[in-house]
Amino acid sequence: MKNIVNIINFVRGIEPRDDSVDLLGTLREELKLCRQYGFPNTVLFQYDALIQPEYQELVKEYRDLSELGLWLEVVQPLTEDTGIPWRGRWGWDWHNDVGFLIGYEPEDRKRLIDTAFAKFREIFGFFPKSVGSWHIDALSLAYMNETYGIVASCNCKDQYGTDGYTMWGGYYNGAYYPSKFNMFAPAQTRENQIDLPVFRMLGSDPIHQYDFGLGKNGDYNPSNCQGVSSLEPVYDHSGASKTWVEWYLKENFNGKSLSFAYTQAGQENSFGWPDISKGLPMQFELLKGKQARGEIELLTLEQSGEWFLKNYSQTPCAAMCIDSDYSDQKNQTVWYYNKYYRTNLLQQDGKLWIRDLYLFDEKFPEKYLTVREEQNQCGFYNLPVMDGFRFSYGTVRAGIYPVCNGIPLAFDAPYWSKTEGTDTVSAGFGDELIYRMEEKNISVTCKNPGWSLFFAVGKGLELPYRQVSPKKLELSFAGYLKEAYHYSLALEQGTFSETQDGILILPEEGRIVIKTA
Repeated sequence: MKNIVNIINFVRGIEPRDDSVDLLGTLREELKLCRQYGFPNTVLFQYDALIQPEYQELVKEYRDLSELGLWLEVVQPLTEDTGIPWRGRWGWDWHNDVGFLIGYEPEDRKRLIDTAFAKFREIFGFFPKSVGSWHIDALSLAYMNETYGIVASCNCKDQYGTDGYTMWGGYYNGAYYPSKFNMFAPAQTRENQIDLPVFRMLGSDPIHQYDFGLGKNGDYNPSNCQGVSSLEPVYDHSGASKTWVEWYLKENFNGKSLSFAYTQAGQENSFGWPDISKGLPMQFELLKGKQARGEIELLTLEQSGEWFLKNYSQTPCAAMCIDSDYSDQKNQTVWYYNKYYRTNLLQQDGKLWIRDLYLFDEKFPEKYLTVREEQNQCGFYNLPVMDGFRFSYGTVRAGIYPVCNGIPLAFDAPYWSKTEGTDTVSAGFGDELIYRMEEKNISVTCKNPGWSLFFAVGKGLELPYRQVSPKKLELSFAGYLKEAYHYSLALEQGTFSETQDGILILPEEGRIVIKTA
């Protein structure tokens, strides 16, 4: 099992929200810490930092450990050097219609990329091999891959509304090859694949981040802007907490990840060193111990991309099997994802249900293929079947639950999860209830007489379900599209049934097999 950690220092040269932040000094402290531990790292420059001689001289002192690349948010110096009018409030503006490539027409995106790459080569003598941003559209990723030969990119973790950036329903961790039509959807075919691995950043809490802002039992109301529970070292309850970080690293690298396990450490310099220093030195000390024991490898983003390209021609199956909870809730969870779908199981108080199920379709288009974003918010999505966050409301916590007579089943047997080869993960309670996730299907078996799977969703919500037939559930996604996108979920074994309470799947011979491809 390969366990990869990327330390990524992404660097801004302007901070309009707080001019007291020492941006250069923060990067200096981050690089000094990497030197102290001998950790290879990646420095991704926003254009406003790239063009400042002080930053250029600083990173030259650390070239033995640091890979250099680009952080592709759009800033005033970049637009002006490209000959495009700047529309931002300040020299750096985080709003999506001005601060990101999606805020510009497709041909202007290419011009902005050309300017950034040319300036980078002018300064350092070579083109960068890695590029990151909170999000980069499919057109821009393909252009950089084909024109400049980049081998790795990185984007934000899944989040709903945080900072105005919604990325929801994607590969939960690790890396994937995106579709030419949707940077957030893994491609199913080589024909429609961008041959560029995209790594998910920030070390998202695999149990609690997904539901962050959902509300409490009996009062579920998903927030339009989630909080953060991640490895970012500025957050006291997660990345700055030694208890949380020890738990996260132990569970993330527990040997149950199928293809490989991954996380990204590091922080943007605009938070300032006083806040970053709360957690980053502690994290480095823990990473040093794991590295010494051979439990992780510290690689640059470029090295990670090259390894991925060498080992996988298409997006591999991956998993996170989390057997413990750092909180007193004692939850357990499994994330499973491949080029066809992602799903999440949650074990809580003896119940085990499908909290999340999204389908991937390489031809499902992102919003930004041909048009620019004109609003300050943005959204990247995949195709929902069940969304335990957005489909919850009132007293209903959404999910696909094993039930008997309408009551969710709970079990006394010990919970377990395991990986069973290159593409399979199982989880359950002994032989009483077993979920088995494979590349093209999910099977569920249960010994309880009269059991079925029930789609629990909040009332009054806009849901994707259109039509139920015995072997197929027809769905549609509207979102930002002029016309809804239609898709379906089929059964290999079992039968769909629609009642006044909602959608059920009835087993055949004690078993249900959901086809995901």
